[in-house]
Amino acid sequence: MKSRVLQVKDYRDVDVKPLLKPFTPDEEALETELRRLANPCIRWEEGEQVSAGDQAACRLVSDCPRFNKEKVLFVAGSGMFHQELEALAIGMKVGETRKTVLPEGGVALTLTGVMNRTVPAPSDEMVEKLGLEGVRTVTDYRAYLLAQQKEAAFKQDSYEPLNRLVRDVIDGSEFVLNREDWAAVVNRELDRCRALCRQEGMVLEEMTPEQFQGRIPVKSYHELVAMLQYEGWDKLCRYLLGCLYAENDGFRTGEAEYGEFIADYVRSWHVSEENAREANPYDSFLFNEYAGHAYTVLKEYIRKFY
Repeated sequence: MKSRVLQVKDYRDVDVKPLLKPFTPDEEALETELRRLANPCIRWEEGEQVSAGDQAACRLVSDCPRFNKEKVLFVAGSGMFHQELEALAIGMKVGETRKTVLPEGGVALTLTGVMNRTVPAPSDEMVEKLGLEGVRTVTDYRAYLLAQQKEAAFKQDSYEPLNRLVRDVIDGSEFVLNREDWAAVVNRELDRCRALCRQEGMVLEEMTPEQFQGRIPVKSYHELVAMLQYEGWDKLCRYLLGCLYAENDGFRTGEAEYGEFIADYVRSWHVSEENAREANPYDSFLFNEYAGHAYTVLKEYIRKFY
C-alpha cells in the first residue's frame, strides 16, 4: 500500500469531556436485581393476614356468576386476577369478609386462607452461588451491576463523541492517500456486497429499490457506488491510523483470528463456511480489523472520562 500517514494528530489533545453525558445510576434497577438474588430462597408459610405479594384463598359471593366462586386463589397486588378485589384483600385476616361494588355488581369476599411470602434479605451466600468471578459479597455484586449499567450507558452515549473524535483526528492529521488504494477499498466493499447478494440469488448491479430496502441504505447500484466512494476515504484513513496505533500498542491479527471470525460468522448468520469466506476474504478481514483498531483505541480514550 502506497498510502501513509505523514503526521498524526494526538487524540489526547482533544477534550472529549464536554461531549459526554454524565452517568446516572438507575438505583431502582439495581435494587430490583439485588432482590432477585433472593428468589430461589423465597418461602411460603401459612399465615393469618394478607400483605401484597401473599397468596390469598377466598370465597366470593355475588349475583354475577364470574364473581360467585367457592374458592379462588390469587397473589394480592399482582393484577393477575382482579385488581380491585386483590386490593380489597390486602390487610384482611382469615375469616374476615369485606364487600365492594364492581361495575358487574356487588361482591362479598371472605378470606379463607393465606400463604405469606417470606423474602430473605440478599446475602453474601446468595452471591457466592452465582459463580461470578471476583464477585463474592453483596457489595461486590452491587458494584458488578453498577459496572454493567455504566457499560451499557457508555455504549449508547459514546457513539457521537467517538465519531467526533475520529473526525477531529482525521481532519487534524496529514495523509498521503493513493488513488489506487482508495479504489481498492471501494472495490473490496463492492465485491463483498456482490457476494452477499449472489448468495441470496440476486445480481447487485440489477437490484431494484425494493431489493435494496432493508439490506443497504440506498435505492440503486449507482447510489451504492457513490456511498462507498464517499466513505472510502475515511475508511482508508482509519486503516492507516489503526496500523500506526498497532505499531505502538502491539495489536496484531492474523490467520488464527480470521478462523475464529469465520466460525463466529457461520454461527451467527447460519451460512456455510464457504459462503462466509466468500463474503469475508482474508485481506478484507485484515483491513477491517486494523480500521476497527483505530476505533477501539479512540473509544478506550473516551472511556477514561466517562
